[in-house]
Amino acid sequence: MEKPDYLKYYLLSSFFVNIITLVNSAEQKSSQSRSAIATAAIKIFSPLVRILLRNGITYKTTAEWLRWTYAMVARDEFKLPGRKQSKSRIAVLTGLSRVEVDRLLNAPDPHTSPAIDQYHRASRVLDGWVHDSTYKNGDSPLDLSFEGTEPSFSSLVDSYAGGVPPRSILDELQRVNSIEKTTEGKIHLKQAYFVARNDKDTLYQFGILGFATQSLLETIDHNIYQEGKSTRLQLIASNNIPVEMLEDIKEKLQEYGRKCVVDADSFMFDKTNNTPASGELKQAGLSVYYFENPPEEQID
Repeated sequence: MEKPDYLKYYLLSSFFVNIITLVNSAEQKSSQSRSAIATAAIKIFSPLVRILLRNGITYKTTAEWLRWTYAMVARDEFKLPGRKQSKSRIAVLTGLSRVEVDRLLNAPDPHTSPAIDQYHRASRVLDGWVHDSTYKNGDSPLDLSFEGTEPSFSSLVDSYAGGVPPRSILDELQRVNSIEKTTEGKIHLKQAYFVARNDKDTLYQFGILGFATQSLLETIDHNIYQEGKSTRLQLIASNNIPVEMLEDIKEKLQEYGRKCVVDADSFMFDKTNNTPASGELKQAGLSVYYFENPPEEQID
């Protein structure tokens, strides 16, 4: 039996009302997401822009780096399954013109820094000296001859920074005051971690800025979007602290942080050195830092 006209109109209008409700709900959710992302982005941009301005880097230069990054991420990570990524799709995803995409994909890589690589090599040498039983007496790092009878400083560098002249690493560790010469002419480890000492080391700090920030954001991205996979550890402990207590709390928190990182470092070193790699490698680790910000607004 055919439905009356009024029932047809009712069903049709109900259908459209439901569609409009769903669309409005999706738009509201999208608007809320964009607002939340905008808030997060501005919080990320603010300290980054401060660093850029302190180093004389203008918006125009930063915008070029951002365009390049948009093009590369879209090219490498947003392909359609089973299809080669096209410049047209990159343009659609990023909002860049196809001509601009073509230019960016053929532009030189803007992020190369040999100085940062030198920092990582020197840090690996310190790491091996502290953890490798070959270069320790019990829990204490050995004083090493530069070369000759092993264990020596040269063999340490060959093991942990292969391909770099030992003299180059020696000079770098002396420059940052990580080592000293003993009265017997041996090399003594003064501190186990590479510490910035002067303006040259700003390059290393920029390297840490990129690595640490990227690692945190990659972890958050994984936890938000990688459905069905186990989440990665991402914790934060914070409170509004009375100023008169801040120095004592800061000292204690930094003590906790150092111990956490030293224990994690020792565990990873022992685990990886006692188990030969059988295939693909991935970088993994734990990052700890102390922070101070203006107080958060109290919520009633």
